[in-house]
Amino acid sequence: MNLKPYLAIAAICIIWGTTYLAIRIGVKDFPPFLFSGLRFTLAGILICTYFFIKGHSWPSMIDFRNLMVSGLCICLGGNLLLCIAEKNIPSGLAALINCGFPFWIVIISRLIHKAERISTTTIIGLAIGFFGQLLIFYDQLKFIISPAFISGIIISLFGVLFAAYGSVFMKKHTVKSNPVFSGGVQMLCCGPLIALIGFLSGETLSLNISIESWQAFFYLVFAGSIIGYSSFCYALAHLPAAMVSVYTYVNPIVAIWLGWLILNEMITSMIVFAMSITLSGVYIVKTGVRKAGSIA
Repeated sequence: MNLKPYLAIAAICIIWGTTYLAIRIGVKDFPPFLFSGLRFTLAGILICTYFFIKGHSWPSMIDFRNLMVSGLCICLGGNLLLCIAEKNIPSGLAALINCGFPFWIVIISRLIHKAERISTTTIIGLAIGFFGQLLIFYDQLKFIISPAFISGIIISLFGVLFAAYGSVFMKKHTVKSNPVFSGGVQMLCCGPLIALIGFLSGETLSLNISIESWQAFFYLVFAGSIIGYSSFCYALAHLPAAMVSVYTYVNPIVAIWLGWLILNEMITSMIVFAMSITLSGVYIVKTGVRKAGSIA
């Protein structure tokens, strides 16, 4: 068995578990379009420069078109809308909404590819994992009915929907390029577009951006984009999308564990119980995907 895709998922689970807080810190001083656009642009330049030095050529027109469709959905839809939403809602609520990502993956896969095999075991595993997330984010549920957060919730939901569609599209329209290089091309092309939208809408960079916001920006460039998104593209190229999508269930567990390890935050027996349920759901999803032999 090739362990590299599973190691890539592990990297996503750990790294992207920290990005909700980093985004929340960054958008305090950065306007959301420029924050996302410049982050992806810089990461894309670094990745593509590395692969060009290694002798890789630009993707074919068909591959480039497919990369742009999925890239715009994931980068422009998923990440940018998340940044906008986190200006209005707590990062914990954003993480809870993002936990619907695996279900959207399954629904979109079945709508686009009616012959797609998604096993009952996989669905049960997703449901169990989501129940575990509800227990973890129980305190965040009160925000869902708050009128003050309704716009942020809607924006976040659309972001998850776009990201799910982009992931399914990227899985179904594989390209011949290295998956990490493909992710770099997506960021290199989508980043400037997002930044341009920001400039045209009147966004500007302030001279008074805090050190913490700059730290969050560069952390997201190197950890969130270069390592995290590259790992996501690699895992998606080698594993079913339903399997890759369960990282959204593990991210909060990583965040809670880091809070305990670094900030001495308390972990209650209920949280431990919720973590156990969530990880059980992830294991069941893995079992269901293997049995179904799905490529979704």
